Amino acid sequence: MSGVQLRSYPIIQMGESSIIINANALTAGMYLYSLIADGQVIDTKRMILNK
Repeated sequence: MSGVQLRSYPIIQMGESSIIINANALTAGMYLYSLIADGQVIDTKRMILNK
């Protein structure tokens, strides 16, 4: 929980979409991810990665 942004994935199309995260590029731990639209944080969730 160092507060460092690791990656950014821009979503170009509007509507429903999905993103696949490559877990091999990350170490085990807890990550927070946020949906940001028009410069505003819409929602933030937790992801726990076990290896």
